[in-house]
Amino acid sequence: MDSDYLLVGGRLVLPEAVVEGGSLLVEAGRVARLFEPGAALPAGVRRVDAAGAWVTPGLMEFHFHGAGGIGVDALGADADEAAGNLRRLAAFLRERGVTAFMPTIVSEESAVERLAAGLEVAGFPSWTVPGIYVEGPFVNPAKRGGIPLEFLRSPDPAVFERFRLAARGRLRVMTIAPELPGAEALYEGFAAAGVLAALGHSEAVLGRFAAPRAPFGLTHLFNAMSPFSHKDAGLAMLPFLDGRPFVELVSDGVHVNDETLAICARAFGAGRIILVSDAACAAGLPSGEYDYFGRRIVSGERGVRYADTDVLMGSRRFGPELLRNWLRATGRPVHEAVRALSLTPRRTLGIDDRGAIASGQAAELVVWEGEFEAPRLVLGSG
Repeated sequence: MDSDYLLVGGRLVLPEAVVEGGSLLVEAGRVARLFEPGAALPAGVRRVDAAGAWVTPGLMEFHFHGAGGIGVDALGADADEAAGNLRRLAAFLRERGVTAFMPTIVSEESAVERLAAGLEVAGFPSWTVPGIYVEGPFVNPAKRGGIPLEFLRSPDPAVFERFRLAARGRLRVMTIAPELPGAEALYEGFAAAGVLAALGHSEAVLGRFAAPRAPFGLTHLFNAMSPFSHKDAGLAMLPFLDGRPFVELVSDGVHVNDETLAICARAFGAGRIILVSDAACAAGLPSGEYDYFGRRIVSGERGVRYADTDVLMGSRRFGPELLRNWLRATGRPVHEAVRALSLTPRRTLGIDDRGAIASGQAAELVVWEGEFEAPRLVLGSG
């Protein structure tokens, strides 16, 4: 599609509000101007009809292990095969309104290196795939959740350096359990390498560990961490007391119940919540059994679980499904939910030129059918 057009009559979801029946002018692939309903519109520009449809920025998957039968932990034996699978994965997501994603991997260095090599061959722009999220290896075995035990390591600068090199400059987020001996000593190395620490898979008790001084977050709040409790103050209580960290919430209807989502929606200000899927390779496929790392997994209404242990290892829902479930569970405004799936994850990663419908922003837009049921159009760079 041409980079110049006039999108007319949509329900424009801005970062702070919804403009019903609004229009916008795109020039050279960027939003040049917004128009209120009834405003005079420029003539001689190709029009895109969005009458009555929700219009949002492209959604972003911030914490994402795979979908459509493709898992980022096992993309193939070489870089070309990995790149082909990554391109298919990106196309699968784009068809569903997700225009950016961060591959999330729990594996050892060799798998991270294969992923990085595949990304190099695939040639995605940095705004489509901003980097790699490594969920581990410095996590507490007692809270490892679906992470295989053999992938865990004790906090060690040398191990971190191996992962950093394996990622070929693409490492952006790394999960760490802050109570582990040696964890605090890694924070400075994370920050120097441009890696965000995400506290999680942890049994930490508040007051018994140090939080990073640099910007940080929490890996899927409440899941695989010490709980919110009136007895021992678990890690899940940290973001309610400390306004600094970004907060990942899995809003798939399985990982976190509706009441907890509603509490978080009211407790955390705009710009802190990132709605994530933690999606596994079976996401977007029919319910049933699939293979993952040589093990059988079961995808169904209870999420994606290991067949032999029934341990929850990921979600089967992603993108617009997260949005719809958050809106249903919390009753919060649409613009807040969209922000948590578009602007906030991008800003967290330092991406400032897209993720919002605003003048000067890249026009990476989705025109939706119904209540975010499926994209009618996905516009802009991919």
